[in-house]
Amino acid sequence: MEYKTLLAILLLGLSMVSLGQSGTPIGKDLGTTKMSDEALQSVFRGNKSIWNNQNPVTVVLTSSNSKGFELTAQWALDSDGFEFQKHWLSLVFQGRANAPVFLKDESEVVTYVQEHPGAIGILYDTAAPAELVIEVK
Repeated sequence: MEYKTLLAILLLGLSMVSLGQSGTPIGKDLGTTKMSDEALQSVFRGNKSIWNNQNPVTVVLTSSNSKGFELTAQWALDSDGFEFQKHWLSLVFQGRANAPVFLKDESEVVTYVQEHPGAIGILYDTAAPAELVIEVK
């Protein structure tokens, strides 16, 4: 009995650390519907520009003053939103990545992802449409 309780606590703790404390990644036409947490972090750090199906990667984020932006910054880069913005500006000005698309709220993120192949985002407070959910393995 104690072993099962300990295992449940450990698994709960790990799930809170991974993917920005219960964020749901969404994407359309990425060439996959499953990604590891590390692969997702790499995408949100700007380390991938083309999906395996040749669609360009478009990172879609909520505005920099939103809770979701801060949670994504903490998860992806282990930093705050300001440092996350600086990181992306550096990548863009060096020509190593395209700038993320910033939108007002999560409902706009869903709409954008639905309409743009290769787009990827993370939802924290909005239910994700099943056809867009990326399974974290």
